[in-house]
Amino acid sequence: MEKLTSKRVLPAGFDEKTFDQALDALSLVVGADNVSRDGSHGSVEGPNGEKSYGDIWPLANPTDHTPSGAVRPATVEDVQGVLKVANRYRLPLWTVSRGRNLGYGGSGAVVRGTVVLDLQRMNKIIEVNEELAYAIVEPGVSFFDLYNYIQERGYRLWPSCPALGWGSIVGNTLDRGFGYTPEGEHSQQQCGMELVLPSGEVVRTGMGAFTGSPMWPLYKGGYGPSVDGLFYQSNLGIVTKLGIHITPAPVCFMDCEISVPHESQLGLLIKTVGTLEREGVVQNHTSIANPYHKDALQRVFGPGMQGSCASNRDLTLLAHEAGLGYWKASFAIYGFSPIVLDAQWSIVQERFGALPGAICTCQRYENKDGGRRDASKLPLAEIPHAGTLNIVAKELMNVRGPGGGHICFSPLFSSDGMELQEWWTRARDIVENAQFDVFSDFHVYGRYVIAILLVVYGPNEGPRARVMFEQLLEDGRENAGVSEYRAHIDYMDEVRSHFNFNNGALNRLVDTIKNTLDPNGILSQGKSGIWTYLKKPNLQRAGPKSLRHCTSNTPSKKSEEFP
Repeated sequence: MEKLTSKRVLPAGFDEKTFDQALDALSLVVGADNVSRDGSHGSVEGPNGEKSYGDIWPLANPTDHTPSGAVRPATVEDVQGVLKVANRYRLPLWTVSRGRNLGYGGSGAVVRGTVVLDLQRMNKIIEVNEELAYAIVEPGVSFFDLYNYIQERGYRLWPSCPALGWGSIVGNTLDRGFGYTPEGEHSQQQCGMELVLPSGEVVRTGMGAFTGSPMWPLYKGGYGPSVDGLFYQSNLGIVTKLGIHITPAPVCFMDCEISVPHESQLGLLIKTVGTLEREGVVQNHTSIANPYHKDALQRVFGPGMQGSCASNRDLTLLAHEAGLGYWKASFAIYGFSPIVLDAQWSIVQERFGALPGAICTCQRYENKDGGRRDASKLPLAEIPHAGTLNIVAKELMNVRGPGGGHICFSPLFSSDGMELQEWWTRARDIVENAQFDVFSDFHVYGRYVIAILLVVYGPNEGPRARVMFEQLLEDGRENAGVSEYRAHIDYMDEVRSHFNFNNGALNRLVDTIKNTLDPNGILSQGKSGIWTYLKKPNLQRAGPKSLRHCTSNTPSKKSEEFP
């Protein structure tokens, strides 16, 4: 293949000749067509037709996370071959399943000039078991892929999916993402994992360590220490197969909404929802949105203007005039007996009846013959409680002008609701003072809430959004004692530094494992703030970008050297 001679991003420490030699070696493993010699092409298509690798919605300098190229293996053996080449050349890799984690950096790497290890071609659905309600998939399998597979075979299963179905099941699960069915807490429904260590060794966790065991996708624990969690939000290995449990299709189903009129009722709304979920009356998690989120999705607002926003006062007036309520909570009730379903709905109405002005509405679906519901026959909903997929939410990215993007600030709170209510007032003002629109997307589980603020910014507004985001981070840590459940690639070091109990004992433990498994530092350096601390002179990799709250074991300055 003709070598590229134009100026391009290279991994630190590489010249053109050495880098091309490394890419030639990768081409022998996966084929030349599956190696991108720069980051401009080869990725899964983005929301506006993008084919390039990197962060398509940069907050600051768009070249900060530019990759040097990409490699696309199709098999476990390919992955092993890629790792062999990477170890030989000390070539930095950044693993993505499909690269659709767009609000957190997409396929961009923490370290500029990294080669993206793109697993999109590993797209086999290994197994779907209808009776025991599970699937085993490779990382290139999207939520759309699994849903279509199940529909084509007529299986009575409702697979969970997030708001956008184009992402990877494996990638979403490993980042502790979520969907909306009763099995929507994906990291908790994961059962069975195959992975390749940086050395190239293949490991199966849990019952998969017992060769041929049919229990691999059924019993997560296995025997002895459970290690699955080490590969969540980490760079300790490359997950190549994953088991996931799926919700059996119910006989009857109720799509429910609760609205309350006043902004000050958020805490009580969350507290009531959390209690119902702990008691099992509501089986899936509840999402709570404010009026702007609801109406932007329904295109009540026209495209916003950069540098302006719809104020909270405007939203409150809109909610009251339209009779929408300020907060809308959405969840579902799933049943195998209409009698039980109706009893659950009665409990819901009774509990929310204690909140002044609360309005309870539902859509009830039931087969006359008592058979299980086919999700594809239900109306396509904004929130996929039945696992039916869409990509409608991507339209939200253009409300401040075409070519915009978004970032999510996503701290965790107790489902008591009171601390979140206090935080919301401050966070809302930070976003509004920065002249951005406040989209709430609060996800309530029985004992905790993922309180996502979805901040949409238009073209050229990224730097201003960055300043605002850092204010949210600082306020959360200082005034609410909270941090994020996952982080954008710009802030992985900073968020990791918040987890500082006993002078960062957990971070030191993970660093020890990282240095043992990946001594050459080839795999996803900086993922979740985890680095290999290289022993060679002048190649020492330092720690977090923000050192205000670092643990003492972290070096004080990050070098841009890379082996």
